[in-house]
Amino acid sequence: MPNNGDGQAVSSAKRLLTRAQLGEFVERGYIVIPDVVPPDLLAAANGLVDALVSARPTPAGHVGTRYLFQELEDAPVLAALLQDTAAVQLAEQLIGPDALEFPDTVQTALTYPPFVDAREKPHIDGGKGRKPDDPPWTFTMLAGFFLTDQSSDDAGNLFVWPGTHEAHAQLFRERGPDAFTTYPTVDLPEREQVRGRPGDMFFKHYLLGHNGGNNTSDTVRRTVYFRLRRKGHGPTWRAVLQDPWHDFPPLRELTSSSRPAGQTSPR
Repeated sequence: MPNNGDGQAVSSAKRLLTRAQLGEFVERGYIVIPDVVPPDLLAAANGLVDALVSARPTPAGHVGTRYLFQELEDAPVLAALLQDTAAVQLAEQLIGPDALEFPDTVQTALTYPPFVDAREKPHIDGGKGRKPDDPPWTFTMLAGFFLTDQSSDDAGNLFVWPGTHEAHAQLFRERGPDAFTTYPTVDLPEREQVRGRPGDMFFKHYLLGHNGGNNTSDTVRRTVYFRLRRKGHGPTWRAVLQDPWHDFPPLRELTSSSRPAGQTSPR
């Protein structure tokens, strides 16, 4: 049984996603799961972020985002959010049992108010710093942990465009995976803000379009991110870009778009 950062055993009782939650992830590309992180782990994570910011202070007057990256082995307090909660067993209900490849790094995203993100178009990760002949750095899904209250809009909430995981896969089926770009052009639905309270978490499909959000609250937004991969993901990036359910075998029965990579959608 895993332990949390204080050596306290975490319950081994399995927490199950409902069929409605699984269907929501399939249709919309993300789900929020309440009350995953217990108060002691949440307090420890916020205490570590306090220490990191104190060690390397944010410039006075800064507004907007600041990102802190650490090797997972150097950040056991943050690693506990993933390893010592129900997060792994929840993730594996989406990708399959014993299928998670643990990440090497963890990101803490801070948004200092007052800030309004002017970007109107979403992006997908994996293209930053990429050379023309390099494959994109794809992954399976993003796991996000709310350290601050983002239960109302414009508190630094992540922007997402529901359903664009399917639209992006359709685009790459039509144009080929080597046409990968960080800002694909697809028809966009109305964007939403991912809402959650401290201790909640969310999973976001890799192909779901997203961007950093506004923070007009009086609190610095804090969210911890892990980029999760299914075991064996790396060499299959072309298939991953074309089939949004390649890395999600348990969800295939709920989907209408699972097809061999390169097969054009009949829709």
